[in-house]
Amino acid sequence: MMNDFVLSTENLNLTYGTFHALKNVDFSVYQNSITALIGPSGCGKSTLLRCFNRMNDLIDDVKITGNIFVNRQNLDDIDIIELRKKVGMVFQRPNPFPFSVYENMVYGLKIHGMDHRRKNHDIVEKCLRAVGLWEDLKDKFHASALSLSEEIKQRLCIARLLTVEPEIILLDEPCSALDPIATMRVEELMIELKKDYTILIVTHNMQQAARVSDYTGFMLLGELIEFGETSQIFTSPQDSKTEGYITGRFG
Repeated sequence: MMNDFVLSTENLNLTYGTFHALKNVDFSVYQNSITALIGPSGCGKSTLLRCFNRMNDLIDDVKITGNIFVNRQNLDDIDIIELRKKVGMVFQRPNPFPFSVYENMVYGLKIHGMDHRRKNHDIVEKCLRAVGLWEDLKDKFHASALSLSEEIKQRLCIARLLTVEPEIILLDEPCSALDPIATMRVEELMIELKKDYTILIVTHNMQQAARVSDYTGFMLLGELIEFGETSQIFTSPQDSKTEGYITGRFG
């Protein structure tokens, strides 16, 4: 395993009212890796993902106990604006703002006080190049982002995230709305991005987890059943529940 982790939890429990969504989860994400969370719907994988940038705070009647760490710093000690700059998130469906392509790209810079008009264009170009969109969009800065294809919208959302220089990217089923060709392109992008970023992805697609991730965690009914290198999880799982899910006996 890699030497250091950038996200981790200790004895993490989360409840929505009376529903116990996460149960005693101990979990780590290693630097410059892709870690996948798999498991059936409702098992807690997206809830765990959202813990790392406090998106669950937006839901009523949530109670969290245990510890969550970003770069070994307790989440409770990190300013939420700084946290969401450091730990960015891309959602299941592409969510560009109803602005032009360029205004989408500089939105985060403005929000985080990083808006420098002379530098903005260079930052936009760098981030669009990072997701392979520069040639597609360099002459469409004034076009509505909502007019783009679903794949390009999703890659634009990732590029928009990169403008504020996050360290960690959370991806919540980012390919579920995409066709197989677009999915392949986003997967190739993830592999390229892990050179500079740490990626945690929730996916319902086990083949995707096997293709792109270095580490995989299998969740069931709010528990992290098994975690390890992806090759080990998929070829020689240690827990019978993991084996049952991977071989299609349930889920």
